[in-house]
Amino acid sequence: MEQLIIQVRTEDNLLSLLLAQKSGDWVVKGGKEQEITHVEIVNFDGTQRIEGTFDAANSYRLENGRLVIAFKDAYIRNCSVVFNGRNPVRYI
Repeated sequence: MEQLIIQVRTEDNLLSLLLAQKSGDWVVKGGKEQEITHVEIVNFDGTQRIEGTFDAANSYRLENGRLVIAFKDAYIRNCSVVFNGRNPVRYI
């Protein structure tokens, strides 16, 4: 199986997200969660990120269709990530 990473950019506190093992809700194409294998949640300035395995069993869609991204086996790592444009969600 090929690896698909969803990378999101957030202003939320990464440590709080790590403890909750989930991130806020995101606009993700319907059915895309079947393909996602890994998660990267990047802080807004792009200097740190959570890296983890996508937890499909605990991820869910809200009534408005946005996906709450759950993850497991995660940790915070220093990084240097640049987001071009305003879209906070991308796949790598």
